[in-house]
Amino acid sequence: MVSTTTSIDTIGVNLVILIGEVTSPPVQRTLQTGEVVSSFDMATHVEEGRISVPIACAGECDTTHVGDSVCVVGIVRRRFFRSGAGVTSRTEVLAEQVISMRRKANVRKAVSRILENLSADLEI
Repeated sequence: MVSTTTSIDTIGVNLVILIGEVTSPPVQRTLQTGEVVSSFDMATHVEEGRISVPIACAGECDTTHVGDSVCVVGIVRRRFFRSGAGVTSRTEVLAEQVISMRRKANVRKAVSRILENLSADLEI
């Protein structure tokens, strides 16, 4: 699991908060270590149009369905893996939390906690 509550050092900040729509069904995989990971795509809307974002999360993500409006909190990561074409990479958001936008209080609480931690760590 990703921790968005760790202290921020002088190297930088890696924090993502996305709100958008799930556009692909979650796919679960079991890694060689036995760990289960899920992945799905979501779309966000910006001035330039719609942006597709790949999401990965630890464990099963069986409460998320295509068309759901969700808030994702996590970090950006680039992972490398072997494929038929050799070593390949993928940039994705590693989600700590995936929250249904129908649960407004939970979304508010998660975003507030992260922003409070960020403000405290940046001494704003």
